[in-house]
Amino acid sequence: MTIEELIDIQEVGSRARVLGLKAHENPYLTGHRMPTGDTSALGDWLARHDAWKFGWEAEDASREGKIVTHFKELISIAKRGAPDA
Repeated sequence: MTIEELIDIQEVGSRARVLGLKAHENPYLTGHRMPTGDTSALGDWLARHDAWKFGWEAEDASREGKIVTHFKELISIAKRGAPDA
């Protein structure tokens, strides 16, 4: 999967929020899109799921006027989860 594909999926998630879909309506949660038994497919599915969710959450935060707080929280989570060098 390319970075362009992930950005496209983020944009789809953002548009879904604009159209009024809820976060739990992530299309990557539907049965036919969920991986079954193939561990390499799991990573790809998770990346797509997370990209859609990220787009949806970013649009949601901007609509609520909380975009700065949203990104600060994401950075904080990333720093806590980053392995020590």
